[in-house]
Amino acid sequence: MEQYIIRGGTPLSGEVTIAGAKNAALGILAAALMANENVTIENIPDVQDINILLNVISSTGAIVKRHDRHTVTINGEVLY
Repeated sequence: MEQYIIRGGTPLSGEVTIAGAKNAALGILAAALMANENVTIENIPDVQDINILLNVISSTGAIVKRHDRHTVTINGEVLY
């Protein structure tokens, strides 16, 4: 069995940004279609499943605006 021996003494410091959960984001994006106003969702992962769902939502006529890789605004009002 392999093992790692870590010798140091220098404490670690810094920050780590945790990405959003893909499976939770998929449901949240679908639920955003039910709102009659802008819904902004932040911290969504930039993965293929999310991008495909955003394309499907857009093809239904909803307004999808991507602000950056991890933020999107959806407005499903035009569907009603």
